[in-house]
Amino acid sequence: MRKGKHTKQQVLAIALQIATNKSFNELTIGGLANATGMSKSGLFAHFNSKENLQLAVLDYAKDVFVETVITPAQEASTPLGKLMKMCELWQGWYREQAYSCVFISAAVEFDDQPGAVRDRVKSQLSDLLHYLNGLVQAAIAAQELNTSTNAKQFTYELYSLYLGSQHMTWVGFEDGAHSRFNMALQQLVERHKGENHE
Repeated sequence: MRKGKHTKQQVLAIALQIATNKSFNELTIGGLANATGMSKSGLFAHFNSKENLQLAVLDYAKDVFVETVITPAQEASTPLGKLMKMCELWQGWYREQAYSCVFISAAVEFDDQPGAVRDRVKSQLSDLLHYLNGLVQAAIAAQELNTSTNAKQFTYELYSLYLGSQHMTWVGFEDGAHSRFNMALQQLVERHKGENHE
């Protein structure tokens, strides 16, 4: 059983690479079989359908994101510290995913394709936004951010900066270190600094 689980994790890692470097619609059991050297029947036993494979990859990607971005950021001692550390690790995630974000790519790809995959992507992105908003609210409560700060507006601007940084990197208007994103993020925080961060 452990061997089977380990094999499935390896398969999902390769599937995530395909979905990130190409597209989710190009992620098929047949294509994955060629990439892994496994049989179609073996992979079908794991996933049963292309849609189930896509859903499994999204869940795997979420686990990797939590492990590499969310969890390490929890080591920071303050809410704002957690938020800033998360943004730093978030950029690392983007670089490690070949300068792409599978969640954003999937959201664009499945925007006009109703179904389980689009619902899963929407749910995952919604969870991320609620998590970010929770950190912002905690930073406001700790007076790291001004008590007049609108948490949802702050979260909106932060996430917009992240999306903009991805696009600007793609067209060559942002460098690999995300310097413009970091400058804009710092300016956003400076505008909303609270009493504990004067």
